[in-house]
Amino acid sequence: MSDVQHLNLPPVLLGLDAGGSGTKWHLRRGDGTLAQVTLAQVTLGQGRTAPLTTLVLGTPQGQAALAELRAALPAPPDAVHAGLPGLARGTERAAWVQHLLAETFNLPAAHVGVESDLDLAFRAHLRPGEGALLYAGTGSIAYGILADGRVIRAGGRGYRIGDDGGGSSIGRLALRWLTAYMDVGEVPQGALAQELRAVMGGLDWDTVRAFVYGTPGASALARLALPVSNAALQNDESALDILRQAAESLADLAGRIRQQAGLPAWPVIATGGALQGEPLAALLREALPGVTIQFRAHEATASALALDLLP
Repeated sequence: MSDVQHLNLPPVLLGLDAGGSGTKWHLRRGDGTLAQVTLAQVTLGQGRTAPLTTLVLGTPQGQAALAELRAALPAPPDAVHAGLPGLARGTERAAWVQHLLAETFNLPAAHVGVESDLDLAFRAHLRPGEGALLYAGTGSIAYGILADGRVIRAGGRGYRIGDDGGGSSIGRLALRWLTAYMDVGEVPQGALAQELRAVMGGLDWDTVRAFVYGTPGASALARLALPVSNAALQNDESALDILRQAAESLADLAGRIRQQAGLPAWPVIATGGALQGEPLAALLREALPGVTIQFRAHEATASALALDLLP
């Protein structure tokens, strides 16, 4: 039990929205009258630390990420709720993650809640039966919960075989554009080439190879989504073409989940870091008329949910 609880102050609640590009955290003071106060009044801190996924947890990389997260917090939490990729509630894996986080923050396991990052994101934007969530972050997925509780999804197969329209696939398309020039002995010019060079440090194969393969997973690829977006803002045709392909892929995911739901006009809420760049958001609106692009802090939703874990 923390000193805060000994003083009969509202508990400190930690929300985590973890992913392959980073872990967003939100620390708040729990209050029974949250409806009457602003989020800013109860927020103790927020930030972003190293990536965390269920595959990374338990590895040296995961241990380092948890240590970085714990050190970043301005106060120890009394309860934690986390959304992580690749997790399903009620499984042995979920129980293992719950206990690992409990050990990390020196909490009883009952004071730690875990679920998939998709369930967390869905809860932040929609209620069951209201529509589908189209998520484009490092990866991409269309995800819905029907009124009867049935879960449906399209995409979300990981960067090796899917995630089209997400940040990693945008980065992969940019690299394919670049290596096509390499294969004929040419060096590309223009805004896209300049933006990629600024991030990777060069456009020669040794530099590109070290950038792409020096970091495990999809995070290096996803880092190239912003340079593509920046180049598109400068009307670079190659960058715009890459983002147009991404938008069409995301629209296709929305169509697939509407087909599963049997609701051709089912509302679609789109969110995720890849859509925070206006070129891709504008192109998605063209490819998917009627889509609502919305950004809510999933980690803040998680910190609010942490209150339910305490007596």
